[in-house]
Amino acid sequence: MAIEPISFKKLLKKTDDMYESVAVVSKRAKQILQERVLKQIIEENTELSEEEGVLSEPIHREDIDFDKEEKVTSIALDEYLEGNVNWKHSEESLDEES
Repeated sequence: MAIEPISFKKLLKKTDDMYESVAVVSKRAKQILQERVLKQIIEENTELSEEEGVLSEPIHREDIDFDKEEKVTSIALDEYLEGNVNWKHSEESLDEES
C-alpha cells in the first residue's frame, strides 16, 4: 500500500488544534483495532465450536496476512476527514493550582 501525504490544512479545517486532531484520530484507530481483534477472536471461537471443541490443528497467527487489510490509522484518518468521527471538545484547563 502506498503512503499518501496529508495536508495539514485538511486537518485544521476540523479543529484549530493540530494536537486535538491527532488525539481524535489516534483514539479512533485504537477503537478500530480493538474491533478487529474482537472479530478475530469471535471467528476463532466459532471455528472451534464447529469442530465440537476439538482442535485438530493449532491456529498459527503468523499465517494471518495483515498486509491485505487497510491500516487502522488510514481508516481512522479518512473517517475523521470525511466528518464521520464525533468527539466532544473539552475545555479543561491544564494550569497548575496554586
